[in-house]
Amino acid sequence: MARSRTLQQPTSGGVAVRAAITPPIWRESLWPVDWLSLRLSPVYYGLGVPHGDGSAVVVVPGFMGTDAYLFELYLWLGRIGYRPYMSGIGFNAECPGRLTRRLLRTVERAHEETGRPVRIVGHSLGGLIGRRVCLERPDLCSQLVYLGSPLQAMRAHPAVQATAAVMRAAMNAISSQRADCLTDSCPCGFTQDVLQSLPESVRHAAIYTQADGVVDWHDSQERDPDLNHEVGGTHIGLVYNSRAYGVLAGLLADVSGRK
Repeated sequence: MARSRTLQQPTSGGVAVRAAITPPIWRESLWPVDWLSLRLSPVYYGLGVPHGDGSAVVVVPGFMGTDAYLFELYLWLGRIGYRPYMSGIGFNAECPGRLTRRLLRTVERAHEETGRPVRIVGHSLGGLIGRRVCLERPDLCSQLVYLGSPLQAMRAHPAVQATAAVMRAAMNAISSQRADCLTDSCPCGFTQDVLQSLPESVRHAAIYTQADGVVDWHDSQERDPDLNHEVGGTHIGLVYNSRAYGVLAGLLADVSGRK
């Protein structure tokens, strides 16, 4: 598997780079099982989980995704007492810096309409886009929850990396997007900015699955083990995973939780 720059901080002996593991991408074909299990779970109907306070929660799609596939999560957040917002970023295949600006407009609107700090729930790459918004405007954001986001290294299954390369070439051909968008060379500075630590005012946590077929699950964890929540299932299915929904409800409701 081709390696990309690690997101880990340099140590006295240089940058620690863990050998990459090729995720079992075939498991992603099982995501409908996660969706079906959700529909059969009481959690889907808001039973047995803490309810919200009406604050805004913005959901952000992952690479090659749009807000449409997050509709189940969006509706569920409304059922348990939050005011959900779609990200409004469009197709997540452009320069992450450009998508960050679009997401920021949505967060600004959600903050203005609710009068409260905004929570962000990001799936995969959407979690890192949400992270950059939190870094740029911590005054607007109170919480960030990652769903299978590559927190430790910007790498994924070789098939996904190949798709990203094709998308870069296609976007460059039909728009003003630079050929090096979605890479470390992009002048938007996205991959540099997300290395920064989140401010203490923004609570954060990671929900991940060891059966992830897209991202090496080791990379989907926070450095503080207390902030990690393993739920099983597929990478795609994290947005339909009843166990992930249960954990998410607890994280959103735990206003006294750790940073």
